[in-house]
Amino acid sequence: VRALPRLDSWTINAFRGINMALVLMIWIFLRYRKNAIIIMRTPDKMAMFWFAFFFVLGTSMYIMAIQLANVAAVASLGATSALFAAVIGRLWLGEKTSSIFYIAILLAIAGVIFIAKGESSQSCTGLLGSIIALGVALAFAIQSAALRKYRDIPMEPAYVYGGLTVFLSVFLLHGIMQPTWQEYGILLAMGAFQLAIPGVFYLKGAKYVTAVQMVLISMMDTFLNPLWVWLLVGEEPTKNTFYGAVFIPPKYQFGPGLSRYIHDGRSI
Repeated sequence: VRALPRLDSWTINAFRGINMALVLMIWIFLRYRKNAIIIMRTPDKMAMFWFAFFFVLGTSMYIMAIQLANVAAVASLGATSALFAAVIGRLWLGEKTSSIFYIAILLAIAGVIFIAKGESSQSCTGLLGSIIALGVALAFAIQSAALRKYRDIPMEPAYVYGGLTVFLSVFLLHGIMQPTWQEYGILLAMGAFQLAIPGVFYLKGAKYVTAVQMVLISMMDTFLNPLWVWLLVGEEPTKNTFYGAVFIPPKYQFGPGLSRYIHDGRSI
């Protein structure tokens, strides 16, 4: 996103979505071959709704948040997705979360307050970016729960339809800018390496771990996002982001959940 300063957030999101859809359609035809058309034409309607709708919502809010607040703040607030996943997993899927995790919830809330305060003092749009980032976390938790609930059916079409919906919605309701070939190359890489390829791995993982664990493992980017942006474009996180992120990262639940699956001899 930082490498595309000329393009607005809507254009970035639109091309990121359609490029993800194109890459995944290629994957579907390679993976399912003769059954690819059937899988694309007959997806589970409720699965499509729960996943595709919140994918569209979440990915749109993510790009908006990145442009309103710094990457470290967005990444740290995104880690609160595990908190939402714990509640959604319990109510929707009946998956229990250990009591120690709820202690982490209180610590994470403290971290959110630190980060939001730092952002609001840094710029007039930072606080709004923090709020939108929390919306991204909620949408991601619902997506993860949907993948877990419908883990026995192919969910790749949900990603495809979600990406196409993002592009068409932006094109019809807002309009898109024309990217240069260099910009389009970056957008293609974003669609493939930020969404499509990780999406395939995430679908595989949903068969083996709970919704909370899915979100916790994926939240490793809480540590990596600020690192890459600092190294490549020199964006330094605010002091409050460091303080807040100490409380939010998912390391509190990483050990017990992961060690149990290693002990059982399972693998993703």
